[in-house]
Amino acid sequence: MSFQTDVKSTEQYKHEVLGTPGTLQVLECYNDWAGPCKPIQATLKALYFSLSDRPLKFYTVNVDKVHGFEQYRGKCQPVFLLQKDGIVQQTVTGVQGPPLVQLITNMTSKM
Repeated sequence: MSFQTDVKSTEQYKHEVLGTPGTLQVLECYNDWAGPCKPIQATLKALYFSLSDRPLKFYTVNVDKVHGFEQYRGKCQPVFLLQKDGIVQQTVTGVQGPPLVQLITNMTSKM
């Protein structure tokens, strides 16, 4: 079982992401031609398990198939959106493991 849910349609996004209020949702936006960022997977997975007692969910979002993510198409670097209740709180561009981990840890400690 994966620690991330791969969102491949607008309907799935509405149901799975917007349907889980009160949690910090980390969305990794990726393009069809690139796929999710493999180098950061181990870091995010370790974070998922170390913060398992906090309201936190991880998703990958195919920006070529999910409506509302058009502005992230064609990016060469991964884009991570940290959102709560459907509202983006922070955006991290590129593979920035330590800052991303710190941001997620801090944001979930306040929930």
